[in-house]
Amino acid sequence: MSAPTASTLSHFRKRLVSALSAAASAAPRLGFAPAIPRATAQDQLDARDRKLKQAERLAVLKDFIAGFSASNTANASTNVDPVVDSRKSHLGYRTAAVYRAPRDPIVLCHGLFGFDVLGPETMPWLQIRYWKGIVEALRDIGCKVYVSKVGSVASLRTRAHELHSYLEANGKGQRINLVAHSMGGLDCRYVISHMPAANYQVNSLTTIATPHRGSTFMDWVSESVGVGHLNDYVKRQVDDVVCGFLAKAEKKAGVSGVGTQAMDLAAPPRTPTSQPINPVIRAMFAPLDAPAFTNLTTSYCEAFNRVTPDRPDVHYASYAAVTDVSVLAPLYFPYRIIRAREGENDGLVSLTSARWGQFMGT
Repeated sequence: MSAPTASTLSHFRKRLVSALSAAASAAPRLGFAPAIPRATAQDQLDARDRKLKQAERLAVLKDFIAGFSASNTANASTNVDPVVDSRKSHLGYRTAAVYRAPRDPIVLCHGLFGFDVLGPETMPWLQIRYWKGIVEALRDIGCKVYVSKVGSVASLRTRAHELHSYLEANGKGQRINLVAHSMGGLDCRYVISHMPAANYQVNSLTTIATPHRGSTFMDWVSESVGVGHLNDYVKRQVDDVVCGFLAKAEKKAGVSGVGTQAMDLAAPPRTPTSQPINPVIRAMFAPLDAPAFTNLTTSYCEAFNRVTPDRPDVHYASYAAVTDVSVLAPLYFPYRIIRAREGENDGLVSLTSARWGQFMGT
């Protein structure tokens, strides 16, 4: 009998492998052996996505801590705690031994519609926390963290006074690092520049998606439904430093009711961006108006930035957020408005408006 050729052997091997595979798959059904679960391709993709998301969150937290450390470089030898080893996980964040906690405490400041904790203290499982996971992650690496609370839709001046009172009561004799989200960054800047501190000293301010130059979506809301009008705000909030500045500018210019146009006498008259608001629509939305809405318009923030200079002894850093909002997402409508007027944004605040001080990225 002649020897088998190479092609015959190859064909035989393929038939053998096919038969063994069929037997292995049929064995659990025939009762020969228990089925062994295998990871599907989708399972592997999901696992890879989880690892990538965890790595991204870890990088964010690393930059987050680096922002605080940047303000302490002058006193690095005396202002940093020893390395704290921690392996606890919170919402995908995993802190590691490479992070160093700043010696000075951190104060977290919420934004518009914000809070510290919602829900009954007797039933903590029902509570909703504004900074869920962030507080735990920071404390795990040795940070001392405070969570402030101010009026959710109160005027910027009122929120700043409430924050100042909180810092005076809880930061006695301490240098503190402020970390603020959204409108909370404006609160902090108001406190730092306009309210002398007796019992505490601000070391740094890190803002996250804060509309330092206002939000054009809030401009659209003001133009379309009549809430957040600057002229109405100036008449009511006479103690606001911005209102005082505008009132003096208007008096000097010999005009009234022109908002920030009076800040620059050489500026051309501003062209209205919308038709007069229907009185019925204005009446419908009037009960929903709040002082904070005016504070987030570009006109108010333009004046606010003129009268609120950064202090040279405070380190300022900022983060922004940029995303492509889905058509089905609640923020798609404001996202499209801001994108048309300012460009990249997160659905409420543009990349340009969020930049302030040392920009740490998105």
